[in-house]
Amino acid sequence: MLVLVLTLLLAGATRVLAVSPAPTAAIGITVLGTPRLPADFRHFPYVNPHAPKGGTITLAAIGSYDSFNPFILRGTSAWGLVGPWVAMPGGTGAGGSVGHVWESLLTPSDDEIATAYCHICTTVTVGPQRSYVAFDLHHRARFSDGHPLTARDVAWTFRMLRKYGRPGYAIQLAGVARVSVQGPWRVVFHLRPDANRAMPLILGELPVLPRFWFKGRDFSQPLRTPPVGSGPYVISAYHLGRSVTFTRDPHWWARRLPTSIGTNNFGTVRISYYRDAAVALEAFKAGDVDLRVENISKVWATGYHFPAVRKGLVILADIRHHLPTGMQGWAMNTRRPVFANRLVREAMAIAYDFQWANRNLFYGEYQRDLSYFSNSPLAATGLPQPDERALLDPFRAILPRAVFDRPFTLPVTDGKGDDLPELRRALALLERAGWRVRHFKLVNAKGRQMQFTILLPDPSYVRIALPYAMTLRHLGIRVHVRVVDPAQYEHLTDHFDFDMTLLVYPEGSIPGSEISEYWSCAAAKAVGSMNLPGICNPAVDALIHDVLTAPDRPQLETAARALDRVLLWNWYLVPQWTTDRFHVAYWNRFGHPAQKTRVGFDLDTWWVAPRLAARTDAARRAGG
Repeated sequence: MLVLVLTLLLAGATRVLAVSPAPTAAIGITVLGTPRLPADFRHFPYVNPHAPKGGTITLAAIGSYDSFNPFILRGTSAWGLVGPWVAMPGGTGAGGSVGHVWESLLTPSDDEIATAYCHICTTVTVGPQRSYVAFDLHHRARFSDGHPLTARDVAWTFRMLRKYGRPGYAIQLAGVARVSVQGPWRVVFHLRPDANRAMPLILGELPVLPRFWFKGRDFSQPLRTPPVGSGPYVISAYHLGRSVTFTRDPHWWARRLPTSIGTNNFGTVRISYYRDAAVALEAFKAGDVDLRVENISKVWATGYHFPAVRKGLVILADIRHHLPTGMQGWAMNTRRPVFANRLVREAMAIAYDFQWANRNLFYGEYQRDLSYFSNSPLAATGLPQPDERALLDPFRAILPRAVFDRPFTLPVTDGKGDDLPELRRALALLERAGWRVRHFKLVNAKGRQMQFTILLPDPSYVRIALPYAMTLRHLGIRVHVRVVDPAQYEHLTDHFDFDMTLLVYPEGSIPGSEISEYWSCAAAKAVGSMNLPGICNPAVDALIHDVLTAPDRPQLETAARALDRVLLWNWYLVPQWTTDRFHVAYWNRFGHPAQKTRVGFDLDTWWVAPRLAARTDAARRAGG
């Protein structure tokens, strides 16, 4: 029997819990590892516990919003309610708490792998044979209007998210058989035997919503009234679709907890909405926006040569992180006949000239993405080892032979954009799939030309898509590039109404239930899931299970590498590029901790430095 090993941090000592007959309450929890901090830690070691509180920061978001409910499919939610204040490239997290309006039972650590510490809870207990996970809550936990936060709110939130939330919630929470409330301050989640090892963390990092406030409101509908929260910020002002202002709650119940000290230092966070990234950049240059994370290499290389940078009023920082970067690529919707054939998908990948794009579009900024677990020891390399083969062999009949006898590689060109051998190789694959070139058009047996549309949510991506489309036209393929606004893009991709689009699969050091939402057959059929390519493969489903139930790090790495090979060799995406750095530009008015962390950048730990801000703001008012 596979045995899950969870290391629990106890009061004064660490102990390994593996099918323990006597579960013990803990204040911190991690998966396949050991928490670093003692039970009496005073604050996270990477924060400044004396960081000043107050000041204002203005950030930019792209598009619009019409709802304050980020948990459902309907509507476009305001930014900042959950997740980091700024969007991070590649989908990588920026650390910090689950949200700023709503908080979670546990707070993750920026500098540890899959580790979190009690925040709303005081202790967390994992039962024998992973039969349950129980949280005991702080008696003084409160919502922003003063109402007590109780176990009933936790249980109600769980039920609402699983019933009405985005499909990812139902998939990730499928390992819970039921939830029970044992008094006002204790909630117990009873787990199914096949629940994945990360379930205590997944449950602990769910937001806790106010049951009483939602009474009489339809949770499945967009929310246009600012909600009651439990976190450090409340929504103090908003102009629906154009801006939203968060103000730090001076009565925030958790402000003196070890998980809170040195974090959430800004007095006011204002998020302004702009039509597109180019307009947002101009707003930053004009001083209307204080900080931005740049995810376009060309803009980073050429777009920040303005006087404020030369005068030191604007700081440009390359911040390295040590996070897995997952996979980014052109996702091909296998539900569409044009991409149903694996050989066609492989041809699409062979025809993509990364070296040309990196030289001409990205200023040599990136490395090629060669794994769904990039920048991680979970990435497959070389040929499969015997333990990987043992997992793959039962599916030999349905897997490409290359999974077993070839290391995964992608073409390396001279970067000049005229690599005919690779185009010939792509054409040969297309011919094997039943396509032929007739009168400079790639046609099927019925004489119909291959054609498809690349769907994009932002005009800045057009310069990436057009050269690829031009290359494919050399093969006789008719490719359209379509840009839609973010709300329409979300609707189309939620309902899988597209041919090809740019997709990022973020990944953690220890994969959790999110991989089921990414690649399982169940997710392929669930509207709103992240399985945009429509991956439904028995080998993938089995290997997802192996990853989620691996009892130790070696078996986890084995299962993940085997899964990586199956995904890569089925060519669901055209792999693009990756990097281990964040590009952050900010007006020189902030302080931040000196200690580096594995997440690299966490805005929740920054603060407004009064003297710097006064000097920089004065220069901005004078015209920089």
